[in-house]
Amino acid sequence: MKPLPLVSLLAVCFPLAASDVGWFEENTSLTQAHQYLLEDDLDAMFGSIVKVHQQNSSTSIEEHLNQLLIHSLDVDCGKGLDNKRLPEWLASASVRRTNIQSPGRDMYNVTVSIESKKEIENIAFNRWVDKPISTDSEFASTESNSDKKKVYQKRYNLNSQIPPGLYRLDVTAVDQETWSSWIVFVHTKAKQVVRWQSKDQWTIEKNALLNENCPLPELTVALYDYVDGSYNEVWSRSYESDFPTSFEPRSIEPERYVLAVSMTNQRWQGPVLIEQSQIISKTYDVSVEE
Repeated sequence: MKPLPLVSLLAVCFPLAASDVGWFEENTSLTQAHQYLLEDDLDAMFGSIVKVHQQNSSTSIEEHLNQLLIHSLDVDCGKGLDNKRLPEWLASASVRRTNIQSPGRDMYNVTVSIESKKEIENIAFNRWVDKPISTDSEFASTESNSDKKKVYQKRYNLNSQIPPGLYRLDVTAVDQETWSSWIVFVHTKAKQVVRWQSKDQWTIEKNALLNENCPLPELTVALYDYVDGSYNEVWSRSYESDFPTSFEPRSIEPERYVLAVSMTNQRWQGPVLIEQSQIISKTYDVSVEE
């Protein structure tokens, strides 16, 4: 049997409205992205996706790119999207989108985490073209578990969920050495989410099969108290399997706390870990009887 030509194959995999079919006939960055995906050249495919985002802001094209990138994750969970390694002075880089759901209120943020041997002066995360995602941000550093390294974090507090699209991550060390990477956020439904079922019980909804090439979703249960205007973690535990669905306090002082349950899904974009985290939280009273 003769293989389907590129146009026919892509029309089957990514059906479009009749008004959008014109791009099949041209050799554009979009058609090149499809061709590279068929050839398993994910690095070149991602480069073409970045070019399309820079050249075209059509809603239909953006949705098309969204589906294309999601399909590519079936190969290796995104590790092949960028073959360039982190520079020697960077140990790791991650970008996390977080949605915090508390009674009557949703909060959103994006956190960039950099583990570095060098002292970091600044971390910037902007939407194309050079548009800050928020003016409300916090920059902090902590000691790493690894010798001679620190973890630097820049958290952007948002008014709404960050939209899919093209973003630029720039890291500047104190000695002015820099590292940059394009980041593409896709719109995808989390494969597993958490919902409250009762005061101290929750349920885990499974929306899709897990990608065997990706890290397992991680469930974290944590308890916080509120002291001097800030929340302090008093207990936490993380799970990658055998998820609990209830909280049973042990050796916890009677007090009013905040109980938070989070589900984090992960993928890669080359050397950068991309995380999507959902957190549900509520006040939780530990009585003397408990």
